[in-house]
Amino acid sequence: MKLGNYSSVHLDSVDQSKIDSQLRGDTLMVGLDVAKTKEYAALADDTGQNVGVIRWKHPWETREFADFVDGLTPSTVQVVMEPTGSYGDPLRHLAYRRGWQVFKMAPKRVHDSREIADGVPSIHDSKAAHLLLWLHGQGLSERWLPKGKERRMIKTLTRRLSGLQVEWQRHLGYLEAEMARFWPEILQAWDLRRATLLGVLQKFGGPQEIVDREDEVRVYMKKKGGPMLSQERIDDVMEAAHNSLGVDMLDSELLSLQNLAERADRLRRDRSAFRRKLEALITGETILRIADEVGTPTAAVFWDKVGPFQDYQSPQGLIKAFGLNLKERSSGNYSSLLHVTKRGDSGARASLYLATWRKINDDPYFHAWYKAKVDRDGGENKADKNVSVVALMRKYLQGLWHLARGEKFDSSLLFDVNKLRRKKGVTI
Repeated sequence: MKLGNYSSVHLDSVDQSKIDSQLRGDTLMVGLDVAKTKEYAALADDTGQNVGVIRWKHPWETREFADFVDGLTPSTVQVVMEPTGSYGDPLRHLAYRRGWQVFKMAPKRVHDSREIADGVPSIHDSKAAHLLLWLHGQGLSERWLPKGKERRMIKTLTRRLSGLQVEWQRHLGYLEAEMARFWPEILQAWDLRRATLLGVLQKFGGPQEIVDREDEVRVYMKKKGGPMLSQERIDDVMEAAHNSLGVDMLDSELLSLQNLAERADRLRRDRSAFRRKLEALITGETILRIADEVGTPTAAVFWDKVGPFQDYQSPQGLIKAFGLNLKERSSGNYSSLLHVTKRGDSGARASLYLATWRKINDDPYFHAWYKAKVDRDGGENKADKNVSVVALMRKYLQGLWHLARGEKFDSSLLFDVNKLRRKKGVTI
């Protein structure tokens, strides 16, 4: 397929009968370059012949464009577009409703091909639409199927849960700063994330108020904490209040502290509520297996960002979807270090990074391999620990891929256990 003329015609000025007379075959291919208001579509038939570029104003003329495409002779319509932003989502879902086949093209491929296609290193809307068709004709696109309602709901919940997590951490930071000024001892006595402590702070305030109302505080803590809260813990809190070196609080500062504790506690409860909603939504056997291994919120992020793990034909395909496959640049005697491509979804990669750190802390095989790798790279003070973590992320994905296909997750199968046991200072 050759790139055609880049000049475009507005939808109102297009001669539909002329377009029809140029089309051959039973398939119409549409390279769609989306934008906020001006959208461009390059048209070609299944022989690779380009028949022009149409432009229109979105969203006012988008339905008219869809009617125009449906009015052409070919019975099969293939739309190729980039998954960038959300401006193209209305037209993409309109295409689904009309029975068109939708294909996804990686934006990096379009960017890299701008000079290869015609020898000119420029890019503009009309040319981008042509490039989409050109790359599609080489089989470089992939089918883009619509997400089901359940997956869309999970996406909404995970995004909200992620936002709540950020707010929760931010408010804990604010609260810790206040405690360091007004009640530094409590930071050593108890965790600020505890519901009972947050309740004490919002109901009673700072250490002086807790000392003045000690009997009420003890009753409240016993009721709020229930049987899981020991008397020793209550005594530790009271001792921290009695012996506090904190700055005396003004009335305005006390009120600010109580409001901050109330906000942090509300965020804690909202996070728990959204986690429960996620757990109720995730019912598929495969994703439940992944959730049992990495946790429900992380499994939901994986499902939303990269889809079901069992749909990938090999672990290497899953690793590539996360952008963790390696790239190399060498020439002559020069050979660069290996780096991950980062072509996959960054949100999924970040969640996997955190899950891998948890695995390093909890799993003896992961911990042993990590320690051996860090020692081999120069020790705790010199080694780049992220190199070791990224390598373990790839190994973890291999195990998760097999887990998604019904096998039991076994960390020992991911490593040379005998070699690890021979390492000095490493215990399994």
